[in-house]
Amino acid sequence: MSSKHEPFDETAKVFYRRFFENKGLLVETEREVFFRARKIDLVVTCTESEQNSLDNTIFSHFRSVNVLELKGPNDPLTMKDYNRILMRAWGLGGLEEKTEEEEETEEESDEEEEAVSDVLKLLPSHRTLTIVSVTKPQKILNTLKEEFQFSKTEPGIYHCKMGHIKRWIICPSELLLVEKNYPLLPLARGDKLAEFISICVRDDLVEYLQLIKDIGLLTDPNLIWQKILEVQNMKPEIKEETWSYIDRFFQETPEAMTKLPSLQKTFQESLQEAVQQSVQEAAQEASAENQKRVLIRQLRRKFASVPKKVVQKIEATDDLEQLDNWLDQIIVAKSLAETELQK
Repeated sequence: MSSKHEPFDETAKVFYRRFFENKGLLVETEREVFFRARKIDLVVTCTESEQNSLDNTIFSHFRSVNVLELKGPNDPLTMKDYNRILMRAWGLGGLEEKTEEEEETEEESDEEEEAVSDVLKLLPSHRTLTIVSVTKPQKILNTLKEEFQFSKTEPGIYHCKMGHIKRWIICPSELLLVEKNYPLLPLARGDKLAEFISICVRDDLVEYLQLIKDIGLLTDPNLIWQKILEVQNMKPEIKEETWSYIDRFFQETPEAMTKLPSLQKTFQESLQEAVQQSVQEAAQEASAENQKRVLIRQLRRKFASVPKKVVQKIEATDDLEQLDNWLDQIIVAKSLAETELQK
């Protein structure tokens, strides 16, 4: 992968390394194969019991040794890339064979069984290759489908049974919005990403929100900002931890606003509306206070005695229409008892 894609690559690799390590799996990043330093993004090694921990995730197809390659939005999966990635997956099998003399001197023990198990892990049939491609590789999956032999097993997941190393290409934007797919949905774009953000906010999936924020300005920046703005105006209750995350989202990347004119306009319009509303509310409040003073003064001029509770009733009211009605009643009333204020 070229250096210009590193911000996306590095962030995503750190996230998925932590994802697998949290399940107790051995993970390597930047695994070097061959002498030209061709590196694999992540190599995930699993025992049989560890494979079971992935059963309910999008990585349930993992076997003993698994190559995971990440292709960002500006780093499309080309045929040339695909062949290089496949070559690197084959390169993982470089284990030296033992001589006959060494084999004869080895004792039959648990250690020997473990050594045999290690050899089996490096056999092609015990390896998988998974390429997660933010941009759908149309040429590989559609135009040259007969050549590459990838077929869709479910939305967003394409599998190739051809060859000893089983291969998958996953397109995050096509994945179903189900829990097992959550680990790769932060890499989606468009409507699928918008829907997933809503789920993350609703269910307080802060770790996924953090990944979306970190790579969002590279995958789908306008959508990220629009969705966060929408979330801020959502009526359903949002947990306090999620609100603090949203607040950090805006505090940590203020410079991004200058790159998003449409959203800058949205903020400017929102600010203008807020100022307008504030002015209107202040004017209304001032008008109400003035009306209260006029009303109380008229009461005291017209009637010899004005009970304290009537004055308190007026002072507690901010409804201009109600204050106007009371003033009209005082003008025509011969006694305070003829007005609603006395009730």
